[in-house]
Amino acid sequence: MVSITPGQIVYLECLDQRLYAEAIQLAGSVRLWCRPLMLVCQLPYGSRQQQMMIAQAAAAPETCELELYDLQTAPDLVWPMNRFKLAFDTDFFSLLFYLRIADKIEHEDLAKQYFQHFLHTCWKNGSCDDDTPQSSTKLVSIR
Repeated sequence: MVSITPGQIVYLECLDQRLYAEAIQLAGSVRLWCRPLMLVCQLPYGSRQQQMMIAQAAAAPETCELELYDLQTAPDLVWPMNRFKLAFDTDFFSLLFYLRIADKIEHEDLAKQYFQHFLHTCWKNGSCDDDTPQSSTKLVSIR
């Protein structure tokens, strides 16, 4: 398991999407409280291909084929810590900087919808690589 400290940029992958977040605090010994920052959609399957596509998008964000959503107004998230991976800061910051400059406020509601869908998909699929038993607890988000 990766050691995560507050302030680090982490990501959570599920299917063809990747959620980038800032680690805020460890919540107990197995959960991470984090602040969602950006959702990347339309990634190819396979971690190496996904990272390569993100690196290419970071080099030329204005021409990338990925869907990028700024989640600066999304609620914080508490999720199992073992699902997160450490992010390559240079790729992440380049894409987030591009999103913030583009200032697409009209896409804020759409970004929240995609974020909710991502969370529900991860929860339903056990974050795609779950080794722990699923809880019967319902996923609830506070807006």
